[in-house]
Amino acid sequence: MTREPSPLNLNTLLLVPALALAGLACWAVAARQASAALAATFTLLLVPVVFRLMTRTWYRGLVVRGLGLFVLGFHVPMFIFGLCAGARIGCEAGKCSGLVILGALLAPIVGLLFTVVYWLVGRPPA
Repeated sequence: MTREPSPLNLNTLLLVPALALAGLACWAVAARQASAALAATFTLLLVPVVFRLMTRTWYRGLVVRGLGLFVLGFHVPMFIFGLCAGARIGCEAGKCSGLVILGALLAPIVGLLFTVVYWLVGRPPA
């Protein structure tokens, strides 16, 4: 009786690139190459996220809800920094435009984070 090989787990495919990136990051830190260490560490964090997004099962409505969360997340920093500017928290009187601009700069980043996190963990409705 012959045993059939078990199907390859997709997570094991990440092991080799993850170990290579971790080794590169360690070498870069030891060689005091801050930019290479930062790039290798950021890539090490980004590879599983991109891999999960590419191999996940997509269902109807996931993309639309993810884009809706982008719009929601986009407004969160603008709302928070706008409230802080209105209440003059962290700025001088009359010079709060820096907080509003910071909120506007962070808005697309936070919106993208909301979307990606939902796409990583989102499940179909029951």
